[in-house]
Amino acid sequence: MKKNFLLVFMLAFCNLLFGLSSDYFQKNKNIDILYVNSPEGLRVRDNASLNSKKIETLYDRMVVKVVSIGSEAVIDGIKSNWVQILLPVETINKGRNVYGWVFGGYLTDKLSAFSTEKWSDADLQRYLCRFPWVYGRDCREFSADGTYHYLFLEAAGSGKGSYSASMKNKSITVYVSYEAIDYVGPEQKEIYKIIRINEDSLVLNINGEEVKLVPAFTHGSFSSYISDEKFPSFVLSSMNALRYSFVTSLINNLPSENKKACWPNLIKMGIRLDDPEYINEYNKTWNNQ
Repeated sequence: MKKNFLLVFMLAFCNLLFGLSSDYFQKNKNIDILYVNSPEGLRVRDNASLNSKKIETLYDRMVVKVVSIGSEAVIDGIKSNWVQILLPVETINKGRNVYGWVFGGYLTDKLSAFSTEKWSDADLQRYLCRFPWVYGRDCREFSADGTYHYLFLEAAGSGKGSYSASMKNKSITVYVSYEAIDYVGPEQKEIYKIIRINEDSLVLNINGEEVKLVPAFTHGSFSSYISDEKFPSFVLSSMNALRYSFVTSLINNLPSENKKACWPNLIKMGIRLDDPEYINEYNKTWNNQ
């Protein structure tokens, strides 16, 4: 009897801890957006089944555009529903709405305050991998497989190598070889000390200088493509920054003439902005689908 009670308690606790239960989806039929609530990420599948093909993995705290609520399932002891979501980049590149499925037990309707208090090295690495980062004309991309790429924007300079991240030492160690036309330099070790980690920016000490890295999307080399009919491959990872709650500030940081030019594609991608005029256009589109 005590074991049964403990099991029921543990299952209920898991639902509260991880995300939304099937009861939530029964009571809430008209859901527009939800948030990923899984530090290790959330798999997107092509159908509502663990046996279906994995399409991609979403990062923690990403915003998802909800399309429909699917069948109930119990996964990891959590009883919830499969949720059909819009895949934003694929929707633009294929010229039609493209969907995937995620498990609702790892979604939430309310984001908690951003915190790094309990982060491990793996958490720091996932944070770095969410999208490329820029400072001035420098662009840095940290990949999930441990590879590192550096690009000097608007110039013929780049670098590639590997990296590791340490929460204990508050540092990122990079091994990189810089390249230019007909030149490949020797691999060198660089250590970037972490000063501050924000959800939408990272402040480092690089060679004694305080450097604030921000999502690469805010640089014209990437944001200038948002209104195009199709996104070129080299900007795809930068578009991930649009899938977070701080998306409005990213758009506000663009030159004024570029902001409204982004709206049609952002609406197609199911991206919400905190702008009354934009929301009006957004609702016109999605309420008719």
